[in-house]
Amino acid sequence: MAGLKILAADIGGTNSRFAEVEVGGLSDVSMSQPVVFPTWSESIDSFEGLLEHYSDSRPPGSPDIDEYDALSIAIAGAVSGNRATLPNISWDIDLSVSKPVKKAFLLNDFFAQAHGYLDPDIFERLRLIRAGPGTGPGSIAIVGAGTGLGHAALKSVKGERIVIGSECGHASFSFHGRQEREIESSLLARSGKTWLSGDDVVSGSGAARIHESLTGKAVSPAEALKMHETESLTCSFYSRFYARVCRNYCLAVYPVEALIITGGIAAKNPHLIESASFIDEFNDGRSYRHLLERVPIYLNQDQALGIKGAAIHAWLELTAP
Repeated sequence: MAGLKILAADIGGTNSRFAEVEVGGLSDVSMSQPVVFPTWSESIDSFEGLLEHYSDSRPPGSPDIDEYDALSIAIAGAVSGNRATLPNISWDIDLSVSKPVKKAFLLNDFFAQAHGYLDPDIFERLRLIRAGPGTGPGSIAIVGAGTGLGHAALKSVKGERIVIGSECGHASFSFHGRQEREIESSLLARSGKTWLSGDDVVSGSGAARIHESLTGKAVSPAEALKMHETESLTCSFYSRFYARVCRNYCLAVYPVEALIITGGIAAKNPHLIESASFIDEFNDGRSYRHLLERVPIYLNQDQALGIKGAAIHAWLELTAP
């Protein structure tokens, strides 16, 4: 049986990526070169505008949107049914009033990406950060920072993996000790917020704000987190904060077979999660330290995995008995 042709997209707070994906099975996924463009601009002020921009930008000879077997959209926001609320984008999505094809799926971006890890060969393509036996059968925890902070898990149920979504990135973030409290006070003052979420701290904009609170200098996230001969103070705190959200999520979905870190921040700056600051903080589970020390840690550097995962979800829905 020929695979299904799905137009899949990963719509982030900064960029959107569209690609044609053909899926014949969990290990049989082929994808075209993604079409990448900014998610919002003066000419893209709605979901309909985004789709129109893709139609105008698609490769010559490729099908139009309504010619695919399905459209599967992964979005950086909370999804309920046909509606998505987008915290880092100025417009929302409602497929019930905007459905360009008969079969359309709307997914949280990390819920979508988690489907990409259903591929039984996926660990061969991940970068091992720390080996460990894990504890299982249990969960595969997935955490990633980019424009925002995402979480998802693959839960083992009767020998099969099911995907569990999460909005943990928008839960409150906990600061510890005098130095961290000073960073918290600075971030609160700069943001005008009464409390900070993980998304406020462990994200690209969070990295820039942490750097400014420590140095008084406003720089880009890339400049704030760049690798030096010795670990910078900004990288030390950011690695610690990143590890804290990873540890918290692993405890939330325990037992854990593996932790996969994904997202643009770690993909471009692997030194952040390879550092002693990260590993020491992740292991610091007090009476649960011995359990956390067993968790193997992997890095995903495939920025197209969210697109593949969105397509796999659509394939599973369309081929379900």
